[in-house]
Amino acid sequence: MWVLKEYGTAFDHHEGPVVEAGMRVDGGEPGLQEQSFGACTEDCLTFNFPSTHDGRGFSYARRARRERGEGFRIIATGTLVPDQARMAFQCGFSEIHLSDELVSRHGEEAWRSATDVAPNQLYTKSGKAPSIWDERHRHRVNIQSLTAAEAYEVLQDTLNAVLLDVRTTAEWQFVGRPAFNRSIGIQWQTFPYGAANPTFLEEVGEAGLTQETPIFVLCRSGVRSLAAAEALKEAGYKDLTNVSDGFEGAKNAAGRRGMLNGWKAANLPWNQD
Repeated sequence: MWVLKEYGTAFDHHEGPVVEAGMRVDGGEPGLQEQSFGACTEDCLTFNFPSTHDGRGFSYARRARRERGEGFRIIATGTLVPDQARMAFQCGFSEIHLSDELVSRHGEEAWRSATDVAPNQLYTKSGKAPSIWDERHRHRVNIQSLTAAEAYEVLQDTLNAVLLDVRTTAEWQFVGRPAFNRSIGIQWQTFPYGAANPTFLEEVGEAGLTQETPIFVLCRSGVRSLAAAEALKEAGYKDLTNVSDGFEGAKNAAGRRGMLNGWKAANLPWNQD
């Protein structure tokens, strides 16, 4: 077993498996989008990537790091490729555990240099167009994170800011929506099957939101909104804030939302269609 850590500066081989104490999450596990790490009592989280095409672990690591802080240990295992190592560390993973077979497949040197290579060398250039990395990162944007109460305060003071509610039409109708005059509702996932909205970015543009508009993205509990903010970032939007506790917030001990945190629990203005 190989362990890549310290942002890629340490890469060591261990005889036998490395003990991974704490909570373990598999990529195929149902309901992961609602997993809360804030209430987790374990000392670390291990996320297993089922394939190189499943990127959900990066979003979960980012959320776990935000909820648990820098001291929390987050481990990536499973099927990865060397050029995903940089992203793993950027998203909050503290360690990457690699099987001997996986390191042998790509070569030890490829893993050792995975975080050293210049960003624009991570993807092959055609010579006529920018690399994929350049295209995705042409705007160096950090997505800010604020609670609903913090976001509402900033929204009131920022006259051109918009609250973008990316929940479904059913949630707006039956759960409620913020009563804020600069609030726009555009589904990130469509009702009732939860399929990705293929016209999301197009609808954002049609709503008059430009790449310079300060956008505060809201969903139920801060998960879909972060995914939507990431998509907006890749599309060139520059001023993005994720409302981390969403409209309803996390579940309490009785399994009910809207009680612990979020827009409703903060007693911010809201209504129903």
